[in-house]
Amino acid sequence: MAGGAEQFVNTVAFGPGAWERLPAVTKETFISNAVTFLDEANDPDALSIDLKGLSKFTRPELISHGDSSPPFFSPIAAGIAKSIPGSTQKTITGAGHVPHLSHPTDYVAMVKGFVQSVRAKGKPGARRR
Repeated sequence: MAGGAEQFVNTVAFGPGAWERLPAVTKETFISNAVTFLDEANDPDALSIDLKGLSKFTRPELISHGDSSPPFFSPIAAGIAKSIPGSTQKTITGAGHVPHLSHPTDYVAMVKGFVQSVRAKGKPGARRR
């Protein structure tokens, strides 16, 4: 399980060499969840997306991914974005599958920019505090 978790972290989640930089408690979390990932990978419906259902979503939507994610994520993000009317798709340069952890400053800036743009346009669902 440890070897599989390390491979996942280095090739899918964060990128080469990331495993060595993770705190021990985070490594243990990845290791203890390895069986769950395997179960998900073996689920024949794991990658099924109800695009017709998503097309009914009417609020502003931000779809993001990192350009260093495994290649199959980019077309998935594009398909989801295409299915949701008026959605916005953004890519975080240098980020992998978990940009909120690997590139938190870029991720927060992207989300804040999206929320500000939605509020400026006065779109439904854009709450003000």
